[in-house]
Amino acid sequence: MRTAAYARYSTDMQREASLEDQLRNVRTYCAREGWPDPTVYSDAAISGARNDRPGFRMLLADASARRFDVLLVDDLQRLSRDKDDTGKAIKRLTFAGVRVIGVSDGLDTARDGHELDTGIRAVLGEHYLRDLAKKTHRGLTGRALAGASAGGLAYGYNVAGTGSRVIDESQAAVVRRIFADYVAGYTPRAIAAALNAERIPSARGDTWAMSAIYGDVRRGIGILGNPMYVGRVVWNRSRWVKHPDTGRRVRKERPESEWIVQERPELAIIDRATWSAAEARRLSRSKESGPATRAPRYLLSGILRCQECGGPMVSIDAYNYGCGRHKDRGDAVCANALRVRRADAETALLAGIRATLLTEQSWRAAERAIAAALKKARPDVDALEARIRAAEATRKNILAALRAGIITPSTKAELVAAERDVDQAQAERDAAQLLQPSKILPRAREQWRRIVDQLSELREIPKAREAIRTLVGDRIVIRKEGDSVFAEIGVESQISVVAGASYVRYLNEPLRITITPPGRE
Repeated sequence: MRTAAYARYSTDMQREASLEDQLRNVRTYCAREGWPDPTVYSDAAISGARNDRPGFRMLLADASARRFDVLLVDDLQRLSRDKDDTGKAIKRLTFAGVRVIGVSDGLDTARDGHELDTGIRAVLGEHYLRDLAKKTHRGLTGRALAGASAGGLAYGYNVAGTGSRVIDESQAAVVRRIFADYVAGYTPRAIAAALNAERIPSARGDTWAMSAIYGDVRRGIGILGNPMYVGRVVWNRSRWVKHPDTGRRVRKERPESEWIVQERPELAIIDRATWSAAEARRLSRSKESGPATRAPRYLLSGILRCQECGGPMVSIDAYNYGCGRHKDRGDAVCANALRVRRADAETALLAGIRATLLTEQSWRAAERAIAAALKKARPDVDALEARIRAAEATRKNILAALRAGIITPSTKAELVAAERDVDQAQAERDAAQLLQPSKILPRAREQWRRIVDQLSELREIPKAREAIRTLVGDRIVIRKEGDSVFAEIGVESQISVVAGASYVRYLNEPLRITITPPGRE
């Protein structure tokens, strides 16, 4: 019997010892059953509403690989606080042949009717999260109305012992400087570069970015966009909701009628005249430049990477790609001032990709690689067929015993387990039969042709960008050696088959594509 345990804690009222408390209960249960100590998977300080927890994802992967037979948790809510995610996790685990036991709440997927028990507990767990969120928001609202900090402390302020905000004079001086420089005509990019050159730490203690200075007036963030600096405190602008696919939190703006606004002149760091002047300049700049955020207009923006800092290379003017960090934060963050003509980079890279990765010869090599990978990964179908026959024989023997009147307290449980073994073995056999080159390769070939078409027609930049990402990822490093400039595509993704239908990235060695040859400026 191979056992595993999963433990998790998330709230501020819990701590690292909570993991050990949960695991102690699990180990006691294993000892009582005569089972070995479990392999432990855990996530510390991560919400159960998220499904991208590292320990949890590793647990599911190992379950699919059949590395354990029983999973023990202190209670079902350790797996997830979301009812849908809980149900999916239980289905994946039981499909993999794993029995799930809740030591404290009595859950056992080997018991008939466990689906109802699981559903009820999952709904209770999700209700707990919603109720906790409401109570937390109610408490924070009271703090905001009382003038205390309700979270999200802005640069330039500290929290006093009473919970109220107070001005941090050293940071306030930086805030005044930023506003003065901006009103004087300096750009947020130039201001960030100057602060970084003087090694003045940002709110996070690292370097300044243009976006941290320019901010967003609508959301009240960034130095130039936060009305708190003029003594106007706004709370409850937004809320966080869980994305149904990724499980990550997504910010949603609240209507202005729900905002809590207070005039707090004692918190003003700049005067009204300075704020108005900065706001006027922001409005004039926004009319000239259009929306602050938009989809990339150019084929390789963000896909190319700087060889010095690893940051994205973006369009830095009308003709060239360059390091975005150097542009936005200055030499103190990245000294790479290399400029690569946009037309040269796009033409050379597309020609190199077509010549190297989109030829019939390349496809045949990829085809062989896919077939070899599938052959290596494919389960033994004959062994699965033998499992099915053995499971069916066990089920027939139990049914024969029932017909003969041989009934024991455990007969029903044994029949349920036998039927589950038959279903699982058949499902694994069916999945294994799908992992055949004859089924996978035509779909991959179709995807490959679609990418060829997308890179032949560049009028739709988003589709062409996606095609490049599918082929070579989004870390094409621009390197300069002597007078030559190269685009280097690494070998970290030699073969990638996703769900049996995605294109295969196949590189035996790093691919170097010349953008600027020697002797050409």
